[in-house]
Amino acid sequence: MKYKKNDLEEITKTFIKLADKLFEDKRIDKNTYIDITKKKKEFLGITKKR
Repeated sequence: MKYKKNDLEEITKTFIKLADKLFEDKRIDKNTYIDITKKKKEFLGITKKR
């Protein structure tokens, strides 16, 4: 299944919002939150450059 660039960006932004919510609810720890958001934000940076 192929996705458009914008679709992948929206999925990534949604995933970051989910991580924010889970962290606020204390369902994931700080290190996990940092790992998730760091990788996803790096991906967004790569897609913006292209």
